[in-house]
Amino acid sequence: MGIFTNNDAVPSSPEPQQPKRKKTRSTFSRSTQILQPPKTTTTISSVFTNTAQSPNYSTPRTLTAAAAQIKINDKGEFEQFRIRRSAGSSAWQGEAWEYYDAIGEIKYAFNLVASVVSRIRIYAAVVDDPSETPISVRQSELIDERLASAAERALGRLNSAYGGQAGLLRDAALNLSVAGECYLVQMPARPAYNLPESWDIRSVDEVTTDPRGGFNVIGRREQSTTTQGGIDKNSKLGKNAFVGRMWRSHPRYSDEADSSLRGLLDLCAELLLLNRTFRATARSRLNAGALYLPDGLSVAAQGDGDFPYDSEDGIGPNFTAEEAEDEFEEQLMDAMTTPIRDEESASAVVPLIIRGPAELGDKIKQFKFERSFDPALAERSDRVLERILQGLDVPKDVVTGLANVKYSNAMQIDESLYKAHIEPLMLLIADALTVVYLRPYLIANGFEETQVNRIVVWYDPSAIATRNDRATDADSGFDRMAVSSNTWRRAHGFSDADAPTPKEIALRLLQERGVLTPEFTEAMLSAVAPEVINTVRSQQQQASVAPIPPELQSALDAASQGAEAAGIEEEAPEEGQQQ
Repeated sequence: MGIFTNNDAVPSSPEPQQPKRKKTRSTFSRSTQILQPPKTTTTISSVFTNTAQSPNYSTPRTLTAAAAQIKINDKGEFEQFRIRRSAGSSAWQGEAWEYYDAIGEIKYAFNLVASVVSRIRIYAAVVDDPSETPISVRQSELIDERLASAAERALGRLNSAYGGQAGLLRDAALNLSVAGECYLVQMPARPAYNLPESWDIRSVDEVTTDPRGGFNVIGRREQSTTTQGGIDKNSKLGKNAFVGRMWRSHPRYSDEADSSLRGLLDLCAELLLLNRTFRATARSRLNAGALYLPDGLSVAAQGDGDFPYDSEDGIGPNFTAEEAEDEFEEQLMDAMTTPIRDEESASAVVPLIIRGPAELGDKIKQFKFERSFDPALAERSDRVLERILQGLDVPKDVVTGLANVKYSNAMQIDESLYKAHIEPLMLLIADALTVVYLRPYLIANGFEETQVNRIVVWYDPSAIATRNDRATDADSGFDRMAVSSNTWRRAHGFSDADAPTPKEIALRLLQERGVLTPEFTEAMLSAVAPEVINTVRSQQQQASVAPIPPELQSALDAASQGAEAAGIEEEAPEEGQQQ
């Protein structure tokens, strides 16, 4: 268990269990940035049409997770690993990877799932009530502060050299989808090469054994050999290295891996066979066939002393019959190939004129060696591909596209992709990391097992949810007086410069309301457009027979200004409270 204590992020001595904290919020600052508590905010780039929420801990697992650490120093473990990898029950995994590389639809489907999973954030959590979502160790009052800190440091170490923690989740999802099995391997730091410690997901073909009883990690296909010449010394795992096996347990034999692709291998082989047939048929059409020309034909051209048929007796004096035939073939080939080399040549538009006896015209024939396409094979190929897509752990319409799907059905497909495929796979990964890595790490550092069993690896899927229709939501919120006019304008893409003036608001209200009482009209104009009501009052005073005395007008203006100042002072405490 040396891998749990040899990193700088973890103290070299075990961390003793401390008394429980009091039920008060702690100000302890943890430095693991990658494990910040999940925020329930939406993102700009998105996948699903509804906000995905972290499930309850008691959510049923449709995929059975299994995980176990491989003790690389144990000879018994070595023999079990070697037998398992050489057994016929694992041969299907190599075929699955070959079909993953050969069939684009399968590769796209699994890459789509893996890309979605890579955007999900994992964090150390505490299970308080299984019927509820586990909460972050930062926010829990049920565990010790040091245990929470150790759990975050442990999860912070899961940093892959191939894309960090997101790359680790992507590789795990891809391997579990294709082969149903993968390995969590610790690659120790290499100061000589300036390489830090790395925790990577490796496929079943990358972790191998050597005749001396050791384990190796290979990165290329040509390195998969038992000879020492094919194994790089840097790929050998040390005695303190960590290797954890994670797999989807088969319902019949729990130690065997399983995936949806396992039941589609025969169909994949048939599809590739049909594709090869179509490719061979297309290649057979690349040749131009054979052209049969009887003897006695020549090219009709102007007299040329060097041409064998230009003499009065037929063949020229300096040519034999065989040489005359060869010369005709050369001119015929030149007339056929010249338009290919030069599109502006006259041969591209003017046909080649051949002369000879009339009875030889019917004997000119062309033979084609092409193979005909069989429509039944094309239909069979489409049907095989459809069956393959129906058997994958991805909705078929997501792979083939949503062009022929209604909007309401498309939303259901997105929901189905998350609930039926992404969530079960993510639960499997979280459970496997909890069992094979997190809890053994904490127990190795001296924490009590009863407390450690509360700690789990959990995830926050809010980053894979789409933003809702902000414009529609803004309309609904504005009608319910839940959002301001500025918020409504931002949601619809307008700025504050597009806001209506007080006069426009007054005119719109008058148009909508129709006839209003004088008192309501005056009060409304005083609140919305005070300059309008002041203009109206001035005009009325000028037209009035007995205008208001200046002293009374000054008193009214002072009272009006005092009311406005009082209103501002009353609003100021409310703004302070809101802040």
